[in-house]
Amino acid sequence: MKKNSATSMGREYQINSDSSIWDDFVKGNDDAFRMIYTHHVQALFKYGCNFTHDEALVKDCIHDVFIDLSKYRSGLGVTDNIKLYLYKSLKRKIIGCLSRVQNLGSLDLEHLQFNYAASAEEEMVNKEFEQQRTFQLERAMSTLSPRQKEAIYLKFVSELSYEELGKVMEMNYQSARNLVFRGLEKLRENFSKNI
Repeated sequence: MKKNSATSMGREYQINSDSSIWDDFVKGNDDAFRMIYTHHVQALFKYGCNFTHDEALVKDCIHDVFIDLSKYRSGLGVTDNIKLYLYKSLKRKIIGCLSRVQNLGSLDLEHLQFNYAASAEEEMVNKEFEQQRTFQLERAMSTLSPRQKEAIYLKFVSELSYEELGKVMEMNYQSARNLVFRGLEKLRENFSKNI
């Protein structure tokens, strides 16, 4: 396993050592806070943009997540998975913002849209062939429920475990596995029809 490291105030962090970075952050270490931000902000932005095309709203929500982290750091609990903690926090912020913007009061998780589409880089790998495959995949993805899209994104793009995926989506381990499995089954079925 490749280990990236960074030095902060004489302490070397292993990127996969979330608990030590988090512990230092909670104790007031601003270098640890900066490291958390720089290591996760791009992934948070990509994840957030799947819920809304309003990039400014996503950036505001990410900003609010980090403001809250800084503001309430001394009262935060222990975590050994910063990415999971940030994904859950961002999702809650986006749900709150979308609820206020759309005057919905409280947005139901079942009806929250998750609009993952293949990125431009992925389409350019093998232009002619990939464009056709991307079109077929997007057409197959459009048959999935928003929850199935989100689960597949979290599992295969964000590389979360089923346990982590379940926590982000507020469901148990088995439900997370079933949701991904059913989504993949539906994708295979619809994708093979379009080939």
